[in-house]
Amino acid sequence: MPIINVNRVGGLAPAATDVHAVAGRRVSQVRSAASAVQRATEMALRAVGDPLAEIGGISDDDPDAPAAHVLQAALGVLAKDARVHRLIRAALDATTVTSHSLTAWEIAHLDAARRWLEGEPRAAARQYERILERWPRDLLALRLAQSCYFFLGEHRKMSEVVDLVAPAWSSSDPAFAYVQAMSAFARAETGDAETAEALGRRALSVEPACPYGVHAVAHALLERGEHARGAAWMKQQEAHWKNGSRMLAHNAWHLALFELESGNVDAAVELLDEWLLPHAADSPLDAADATGLLWRLETRGWRARDRWRFLSDCWNATHGCAGHWPYLDLHAAVAFHGAGHHARLQHLTGQITTCAQGSNAIAMRAREIALPGLSVVAAFMQGEPFAAEHRERLRARVCEIGGSRAQLDIFEQMLQSPEERTGRHRSMCRA
Repeated sequence: MPIINVNRVGGLAPAATDVHAVAGRRVSQVRSAASAVQRATEMALRAVGDPLAEIGGISDDDPDAPAAHVLQAALGVLAKDARVHRLIRAALDATTVTSHSLTAWEIAHLDAARRWLEGEPRAAARQYERILERWPRDLLALRLAQSCYFFLGEHRKMSEVVDLVAPAWSSSDPAFAYVQAMSAFARAETGDAETAEALGRRALSVEPACPYGVHAVAHALLERGEHARGAAWMKQQEAHWKNGSRMLAHNAWHLALFELESGNVDAAVELLDEWLLPHAADSPLDAADATGLLWRLETRGWRARDRWRFLSDCWNATHGCAGHWPYLDLHAAVAFHGAGHHARLQHLTGQITTCAQGSNAIAMRAREIALPGLSVVAAFMQGEPFAAEHRERLRARVCEIGGSRAQLDIFEQMLQSPEERTGRHRSMCRA
């Protein structure tokens, strides 16, 4: 999927990218660095390959180094994992000592990344929105704004940022398919499944090999409750989400969920064992999907056996920054409870409590969302009663955990009364 050149976003052409102005360097070398940034940006947007490795060979003396540092910081924000904050710090440090003048676009992006690093995700999201107001064709800023709002659970804002830039695009733009894919995901998250599916399919008609687009249609079909059709869709699209995609395990989770909801429990278990559990050892996001699927299987009577212990070990190895994101914290708690690893659960609680003593937005979320959420998880997993007034208060804030509506479903079910749980489940996480 072709995209805009990040060095020329909004018509900016920094002098450092003018090959005729770079004395003593071959034109091919300059173009090589710029091309590496371009390729890496495409990889980041399409969720394929290793964008960090792609820009790893660019020297700080290279005129395209600032753009590479911007992308490195962006990758740190997109990860939504405090363990990789070092990427953001390194990028910010490098741009403070560079001999190259930074463009207004680069300064704006680095400022947003700095706000994220300071533990202010909403301020970062708003800064990305300001970038889009000035440079509405900046796909990187659009992806980052959506990512921040996803982290915060502000699904309506995910759609609004796409609407903000829509007038700057037309169907004749090669990269418009990516904008449609992002819009499709956002529409699904606000409950407009019909529009979401249409947008996602339109995006894939232009660029079929886009795992993000496949993922958007999956969310639309899940929102509509079309599980058999969703399973068929994911199987038809396997070549596009299994081939080098960083979303492989997450898309496998979608297929497993469709299979489970269609009554094909054995197929869901096979996907758990083949794709989700192996990836859980490397990524807390994949561990969260595996945890959510295993919880769903067990609540339907399937015996998890030693898989809880495996997932507990994965969380213990990969979740090194408890308190940063309630979504990960609460999934880790589910796994520790499932495995009966109470010492790990106590350590997790202690880390979140320490984080909650801070003064930034991350600390506030740890206090007001993660810690009360731990009580919900504990009550459900231990079969203990939960006070109705506490349940209703937390139900109103479940979306703030972060993640998609489908991923939040397990916490919504935990917050339901026994009577509600035996009836038809209705998502509470509405726009």
